[in-house]
Amino acid sequence: MKAQFLLLVQTVKMALRHHVQDLAATIAFWAFFSIFPLLIGILALTGHFLQSAELQARVLEALAEFLPGSAPLVEENIEAVMNRRGTLSWIAIVGLLWSAGRGFGAITRAINQTLGAERKYTFLVSAARHFLMAVALSVMVTAAIGIPVVLEIVLEPSVLAKLGLGELSLPRLQGWALSFVIMFLVFALIYRLAPYVPVGWRDVLPGALLAAVAFELGKAAFVLYLDRFAHFESVYGPLTSIIVLLLWLYVSALILIIGAEYNIARWLVKAPVAADPQVVNPS
Repeated sequence: MKAQFLLLVQTVKMALRHHVQDLAATIAFWAFFSIFPLLIGILALTGHFLQSAELQARVLEALAEFLPGSAPLVEENIEAVMNRRGTLSWIAIVGLLWSAGRGFGAITRAINQTLGAERKYTFLVSAARHFLMAVALSVMVTAAIGIPVVLEIVLEPSVLAKLGLGELSLPRLQGWALSFVIMFLVFALIYRLAPYVPVGWRDVLPGALLAAVAFELGKAAFVLYLDRFAHFESVYGPLTSIIVLLLWLYVSALILIIGAEYNIARWLVKAPVAADPQVVNPS
């Protein structure tokens, strides 16, 4: 227990030394411009597999839950775009995910800055990597959200009862448990694919677990803060929803970087002196 506490303290010290607040601000800025293309791309992707307006509405509702305080803004804008454009072609989906790749570019640069790893790819290769990260994340989130939604709507109560899933089980599954699993997978995927140096899945899972727990706790605390303490309307007026979205993206970016720093701290404990200084350089 003491070792884990010291590891967390080391993680925070490393994060502050790497100017985590500046890295998070950069990620939040690019994520703001990438979040809507990414969500529209995910929703369009589900539209090709879930040929039901009800299913797609449920998927959009599930996606909006990851953005506390900004769900109405996200749902209204995405619904307006989808209604205006209709079913998007595969080419349009690729274009949306390519645009969303900018956010993953900011994440990649931040994580590699904490690692001390130098960029070794050309601009086009880097853009392609970021696009593939957006595609992989979109497919994973689509499957993780879509499967429980389909089960809840398609399966009859009698079938659910035989499987041991009552009427309350699947909604619970789509709540905090599903959110936790999705964020754990998202963080693990980012920590695995973003570094310019080779890392294994086993190396990134502890940080992904910490980040997923912090994300869920942070989401609950953020909602409480908005309800009890924040008075953004009196300052920002009609821009309140946008400010809240930016603030949550910033908090999420902080959590993302802390998870990455935790992984690095664990690597340093296992190998205090790295054989290759470019693999882990916490300075």
